[in-house]
Amino acid sequence: MTWRVIGSALAGLLLMSACAVVPPERRPPPPEPERPLPPSEREPDPRVEEPEPEPEPEEPPPEEPSRASAAVVALQTEADQASATGEHDRAASLLERALRVEPHNPVLWHNLAVVRYREGDLAQAESMAMRSNRYADGRRSLMQRNWELIAVARELAGDDGGAEEARQRADRLGGQR
Repeated sequence: MTWRVIGSALAGLLLMSACAVVPPERRPPPPEPERPLPPSEREPDPRVEEPEPEPEPEEPPPEEPSRASAAVVALQTEADQASATGEHDRAASLLERALRVEPHNPVLWHNLAVVRYREGDLAQAESMAMRSNRYADGRRSLMQRNWELIAVARELAGDDGGAEEARQRADRLGGQR
């Protein structure tokens, strides 16, 4: 599909959405952003063996990682609030700042995908969700939500076959809990 066709389809979709009201029962629900879990609550990766506990270091580790994580959590919280009030540009900007601190954080990529979806940028929503899946490292529930978002984005873009494929992937992940 060329960019011209995608642009025409998106312009038509935006024009139709401005002129017609879609009944609530036919509208896909907007995906909910995910809150990052603190390391103590994250699911362990079953593929990784637990290392032997190391002896306590004599000096405490530097504070930098915890400050970075606290900054990311603060940016994420502010982005959630901005998106909830319709300030999607601001939310995207905050999430992009957080991604500069933690570029491999799959939750941040998922939440940016949700913001892009809410803005109506379906191609970017799909791209960000795919990137989230690359960094998800076996987090099935996050990957499932990404595939569900991809399915909705593809369906709204007119790619019914791609949407069905994404739904099947989401369903397979949902069955592996």
